Amino acid sequence: MTKWDKILIVSIIAISLFSIGVLTYIKNQTQVLYGIIEVSGVEQEVINLTEVDKTYTIKVENDDNYNIVEVNQGSIKFIEATCPDKDCIRIGNLDAPGEISVCLPNNVTIRVEGFMDGKDDLDSTTY
Repeated sequence: MTKWDKILIVSIIAISLFSIGVLTYIKNQTQVLYGIIEVSGVEQEVINLTEVDKTYTIKVENDDNYNIVEVNQGSIKFIEATCPDKDCIRIGNLDAPGEISVCLPNNVTIRVEGFMDGKDDLDSTTY
């Protein structure tokens, strides 16, 4: 390995670490996050996740079925459901704009939307 190979490798590592730092900084900027709960496509509740002081739960009922949603500062998730497969619970915390969890048997949806400086924040992640 020559001297120039070593300089190239160190340069690539330095640029990569710098890029990761910039992206992390941008993601952690002050952002208003809203948790939205929908039942059968109808918005039931909008929660400002950045203003939540302590964890609490909400029981969302749809006919004989129900889901329990846990609201934390900066995140929201399903913790209990009457559906048979419990996939909605396995999704876990939703804490970034564009993330969504759906309980299809119970027709309940929770999602996170985010706004920065009064403008829509673009979702740069695709799953």
